Amino acid sequence: MTSSMKSIRQEVEAAKWAGTRDKIRADMAARGMKPVTEQEFRQAVQKSASVCDTDCPLCHGSGYFKSNPEALIGEKNFGKIETCPNYRKKSLESMNLLQFGIEKSELGLDWQAVKNKIGHMRSDAQKAVQAVLPAYEAGHGMIALLGSYGQGKTLVGKILISTALRAGKRAAYANMARILDDIRLAFDEKEYMTRALLEHMEFWNGLEILFIDELDKVNATDWALERMFQLLDQRYSRAIREEALTVVASNKELKELDGYLVSRLQDNRLGPVLYLNGDDFRKVMPKGVNY
Repeated sequence: MTSSMKSIRQEVEAAKWAGTRDKIRADMAARGMKPVTEQEFRQAVQKSASVCDTDCPLCHGSGYFKSNPEALIGEKNFGKIETCPNYRKKSLESMNLLQFGIEKSELGLDWQAVKNKIGHMRSDAQKAVQAVLPAYEAGHGMIALLGSYGQGKTLVGKILISTALRAGKRAAYANMARILDDIRLAFDEKEYMTRALLEHMEFWNGLEILFIDELDKVNATDWALERMFQLLDQRYSRAIREEALTVVASNKELKELDGYLVSRLQDNRLGPVLYLNGDDFRKVMPKGVNY
């Protein structure tokens, strides 16, 4: 753009700004109100155009920020734009939390909800907390929670995701069947199938924290197994690079799972693989408890 064209554009923008300012001042004067100063007007305009807090150190109100503004061409995250975690946290109340696998009533769940005992029943769920919580705080890993019914695996997953969402992280809880159904939707977009498939896969792979429940309850078709392998392999790679945390839960034993997954779960750099063999807490959960 030439300097003359830039000058013209600047004059047009200045005229628009002045026109808007003068209209507001005239309207306020007509109603007997004290006109705002130039600084107050600019601050009001900036605030009305913001989606995050204007004093947010990351995005300054825009809702987005460069993950690595110092990166040079070819370096990691060069030019990458991310959603501001402070904006995500602020937006929780207006979000449809079902897309992240939790109800609004579950958003306040915390680790104190996990009990060692209820009456004479004993739980192994605290073992899961002792493994999952440090991995969450570290921000990466791949953990397997295996065991029979009523061990608190789902509760731990809901707490993990609620905690992450409140902290402004990209996180979701889902059973494997739901994930596969979501990916399968991409194949219904015939004209844009490739792009849609990549977008759906990228959503699940791009999450900072993913809890996959009922890993064993899927229709084991070749298509489903291929998509499962693709997703879990990508999540495994991100865990190795210390970029993401994945927790999987299943009622099966390790020897009953597919070999490709067992090999990754047993990677010495990740883990652990936990067996939860306590009592079935569902038999003694008090009435009125909604998690």
